[in-house]
Amino acid sequence: MASVYTYDSNARKESLLDIITNISPVENGLISLLGRSSASNTLHEWVTDTLKTPAAQSVVEGSDASFASRTNPTRVQNQTQIVRIDFAVTDTERARNYPGFKDRYAYEMQKAMKEWANDAEFNLLRSTVATGTGSAARTMVGLKAAITTNATAQSGVSLSESILNDYMQNAWSQGGEPTDILVGSKLKRRISGFTANTTRFSTSENETLHNVVDTYYSDFGVFRIRLHRFVTVSGDTNADVLGIQPDKFRVAYLRQPEHISLAKTGSATKGMIEGEITLEYLAENSSFKGTAHL
Repeated sequence: MASVYTYDSNARKESLLDIITNISPVENGLISLLGRSSASNTLHEWVTDTLKTPAAQSVVEGSDASFASRTNPTRVQNQTQIVRIDFAVTDTERARNYPGFKDRYAYEMQKAMKEWANDAEFNLLRSTVATGTGSAARTMVGLKAAITTNATAQSGVSLSESILNDYMQNAWSQGGEPTDILVGSKLKRRISGFTANTTRFSTSENETLHNVVDTYYSDFGVFRIRLHRFVTVSGDTNADVLGIQPDKFRVAYLRQPEHISLAKTGSATKGMIEGEITLEYLAENSSFKGTAHL
């Protein structure tokens, strides 16, 4: 008697899981870390000021007041930048049966929101300023470009514990109190290899050196080491390290990200996620940047 095997059958129904797994990461560590603010124009401005340098002094009893020159507040500005994700789904695509969702357009809208968050994060960190014209987009000063006072280019020098402490000292000398260090994977592993003082590292209650360093206890404060995908990206020649004081930076929204339905042309439904943001750097000298590390 002949047997029937699955190997010979052409009438098999596919076994397809009714779910879609998105393997791409969403990076919003900077947006989550910084405060939020509102912008009311495409040129967003704020005012900063400084105290006089402390000095030894004494005053003769009964003497008249003397008036030295005072510092004037300084106006600082940044431009808003439009971040947009466009998408379109044909009517046929929306009508057909698809695993993982009922409506391809709704799915693409949700995916576009995550992509918008990634692009906003990328530009808040890495954008450089451009005024913009009718044919060229305006762009903001991102975090890496904003930190100029305590910025050190190392020209291919490996990051060491001593160099990192020098960065911290530079910011402290300017009155800063940075608490968070942003690095890519390469420098994160290098920091995890610091062994000069094992009690300075903590990933648990006993403050011993572990394979992963999440917190670093320095002479200039306690720092959280944050792994970030956009500090160093593919194509960068070398790696950077950023130390920031989060309360001195804010994300300002001229327009919150929103879904906008576009006019239908042809047999497709079109939409976009669009928002407009900028970075407020209230005191960039509170933070530090070390660039071009091996």
